[in-house]
Amino acid sequence: MKAHQTDQHPAMQRLLRGFRQEHRLKTACALALQLLGLSFIYSFFQDSVWLSIFGLLCTVLGLRFFFALLQEWQLPGRELILLLHFHPEEIVWVYSIVTERLPFGLQMFHNGTLFFKTIDGREFSLILPRQDLKPISAYLNSLLPHATFGYTKDREQWFMASPLMLLREKEEDS
Repeated sequence: MKAHQTDQHPAMQRLLRGFRQEHRLKTACALALQLLGLSFIYSFFQDSVWLSIFGLLCTVLGLRFFFALLQEWQLPGRELILLLHFHPEEIVWVYSIVTERLPFGLQMFHNGTLFFKTIDGREFSLILPRQDLKPISAYLNSLLPHATFGYTKDREQWFMASPLMLLREKEEDS
């Protein structure tokens, strides 16, 4: 499949939307860290040197995170998208984990994290709505026929030993 064709698939659109949402959340956190730091500097500049230094540290870290996020503004998750489009054979293992938050026994939030592991040991992850995990996994199954899907402890140990152990063999046509 060509990159343009895969971008038009609904599952890929969901992946791209997930990257954009995660990028916006990270940007908001970086800006909040900057605002926290600036408020500490403003509030405690005259009274406490240590709290002013803490505010300065928060501001500098927030700026650093913000500028790092600006570098990938055009296409968040660019490296993983490029792998999926042009080097899908490098992805050897894909699995998801669903997280449910149950404060006081009431189900409040649930989302999933989709993990991609590569042949050279790198890992990419993306937080997605739980209902998006199944269609995206089905699409990725067709896009990555050589990769292993699903999590087990054995697969984790195989990945740590050698990511090549997670490659599925192609079925021979008779």
